[in-house]
Amino acid sequence: MNHGYETSLVKRVVNQVVTGIINGDYDGDMLPPQVILSKKLGVSRSIMREAISILISRQILDVRPKTGTRVKPTKDWLIIDHEVAEWRLRATPDPEYLHGLIEFRKLVDPRAAAFAATRASRHQRIAIAAMYQNLQQASGDPVARKAAEDALQLAIIDASGDSLLSQMGSIVRMGLKSVQPVSRMQALAYEARVADYGKVVRAIELGDADGAKAAMMQLISHSADQLLAETV
Repeated sequence: MNHGYETSLVKRVVNQVVTGIINGDYDGDMLPPQVILSKKLGVSRSIMREAISILISRQILDVRPKTGTRVKPTKDWLIIDHEVAEWRLRATPDPEYLHGLIEFRKLVDPRAAAFAATRASRHQRIAIAAMYQNLQQASGDPVARKAAEDALQLAIIDASGDSLLSQMGSIVRMGLKSVQPVSRMQALAYEARVADYGKVVRAIELGDADGAKAAMMQLISHSADQLLAETV
């Protein structure tokens, strides 16, 4: 089979399956077995498998032994294509890209912090406080503090309750990791970073959306200076 035709056929099947999901053509949240689905759509099993694999990678489907193929909740679907983002991030960083990444982060993280201040559950606020405590205690180990910072950022993003912001936030994290895998900042610089996070965390604890947004914007501005100094 011609490769171009096969690729086009896979895309068509992907669209047909998604359309069926949206229209409620399948029983509950379960898809028919691939053998039945491939016959229904008039394609080979290999084409069907490839289409299903694409939908799994986009977090639309979940396949498990014995239970079959399940449609995941729409809030879990990947709106942003992480594969394309990862390809771009694997390229050599340049000043224009770094500035773009910083500006993108300014669109995502301050808004997430503001939402977290008003939407976070008691459990999420406790988790954010715990992650911040871990960050404070990780000062001596660059790898540990990077992991602690990532965990705190993720806790804040999750507490925003916004699935789109969460997906954009993961792109930001991926981007920062690609250009600054493990920062070896001096102790004073790290203490300043921790203090900036402390302002964000306190504002979230107080339910102060404007304060959380402003504190996160300040944190990003300070960390951007270091990022550009280290990588450009």
